[in-house]
Amino acid sequence: MKKIDKIFSKKKIMPLDLYLEKVLYDKNFGYYQKKNPFGIKGDYITAPNISNLFCEMIGIWLISFWESLKKPKKLNFIELGPGNGDFCLSLLKTLKNFPETFNAINIMLYEKSNKLKKIQKQRIVSKKVSWIKNLKNIKKGPVVFFGNEFLDALPIKQFKKIDNSIFEKYVTFKKNKVNFIFKKAIKKQI
Repeated sequence: MKKIDKIFSKKKIMPLDLYLEKVLYDKNFGYYQKKNPFGIKGDYITAPNISNLFCEMIGIWLISFWESLKKPKKLNFIELGPGNGDFCLSLLKTLKNFPETFNAINIMLYEKSNKLKKIQKQRIVSKKVSWIKNLKNIKKGPVVFFGNEFLDALPIKQFKKIDNSIFEKYVTFKKNKVNFIFKKAIKKQI
């Protein structure tokens, strides 16, 4: 309960997206900041943790897509939320079998978790891979965004229509219990 107290230390109510941001990514106690949740010793296993086949299929699709673009000299492949780096490692291995494509692809990893970024940098040693802190840092050219499991860990807003009014989902903390409520959304003047 101590972690939940820290999340709600200043406010006892907050929008769902802010709550998710804190529980997942807070630098002191966020889920993705404190441990590696992937693999056999983690909390869950994703397709790249099970087999290279998933990554190889994406790699072959990427090669085909690059060819359909008439083989541009550079193609940016951005992996959103690369987890423990398994996908990227398998993708690199697959692309090395296709040197022309391999030379054209820039792989960029966008990771919010410092803990996972550290794990990725220890595992992925390649000049083809760079980490970006902001999507604005993407170089010009064709871009492919890839996010296996990315949307599952994205802080979102949630709304509900009740009697012709829009309500936003909030999270409350009372009597050591987390609850969800809907508050009427405020209309902003345009």
